[in-house]
Amino acid sequence: MTSQAGDIEDIAVQECPSNMDDAGKAEVCVGCPGRELCLEGNKPDPDQKIIDTRLRAIKHKILVLSGKGGVGKSSLAVMIAQLLASNGKSVGVLDVDVCGPSIPLMMGVADQPVLDSQWGWKPVVSPSSNIKTLSVGSLLASGSQAVVWRGPRKTSLIRRMVKDTLWGRLDYLIVDTPPGTSDEHLSIVKLLAHTHPEGAIIVTSPQKLATGVVSREIRFCQKLGIPILGLVENMSGFRCPCCSEVSDVFSSGGGEYLSVKYGVPLLGTVPLEPQLTAAHETGSNFLVQLPPHSPTVERVREIVVTLQAKVEGN
Repeated sequence: MTSQAGDIEDIAVQECPSNMDDAGKAEVCVGCPGRELCLEGNKPDPDQKIIDTRLRAIKHKILVLSGKGGVGKSSLAVMIAQLLASNGKSVGVLDVDVCGPSIPLMMGVADQPVLDSQWGWKPVVSPSSNIKTLSVGSLLASGSQAVVWRGPRKTSLIRRMVKDTLWGRLDYLIVDTPPGTSDEHLSIVKLLAHTHPEGAIIVTSPQKLATGVVSREIRFCQKLGIPILGLVENMSGFRCPCCSEVSDVFSSGGGEYLSVKYGVPLLGTVPLEPQLTAAHETGSNFLVQLPPHSPTVERVREIVVTLQAKVEGN
């Protein structure tokens, strides 16, 4: 009897076409069970002008990505947004993690509903940092409600979150995405494409297990032509609350390894800090919760300075 493992090894895994206009039409699509769905979704969006009008009111649009879950991607998105707001920028955070939204809790808006006005959905505003926020978590009846949706329904919701949200004029929109390289990512990239987002920040943690998965996110960006603004190594050591010494909990150097391997700039490394966890769990502004000379605050501030220089051309 031939082993199933041998048969599986003979199967070549083929990727979907990188050009979204080729979805359902390329040679690789022949025989795919989802071909008809891709062809249906590949038609011109009748609301593209509305979507583009909404997005053109936003100067800079930045994706926060990571192929790996649990690396602190949402945490970093929130910290970047709060620091930009503290620098006098008008900021919004869009959470397209449909199945595992954590932004409402971190931004202190978990109990605030999204209002539907005649001009569209009005994002809730974080009381600690005056940041406009929209997340599927704010659209659910309960924070414990499970979202059990297939791909088409998730992409439809993301489209509506972009099309129907009244962001107004913003300096920055930070888009927090789920782990992976799937429906949500393809949807948001396609929706933003006409208004030319600045690019993506890719988040990793130090250990080899994480960098191996995050490398796929880098290749995803390269394949789709998404500019990579840089890498951030999160959880890079632990800051002791007593002596302030930073020591490695995991291995180290994951961000630098990916930076060298793929020629992507390393924006910085951010250590673990107990007070940061408390800030996120209570919806507080980490700039208020942590001491001003905290290594976490200093590192994220350096990342934001570099980021602003890149996207604003300073």
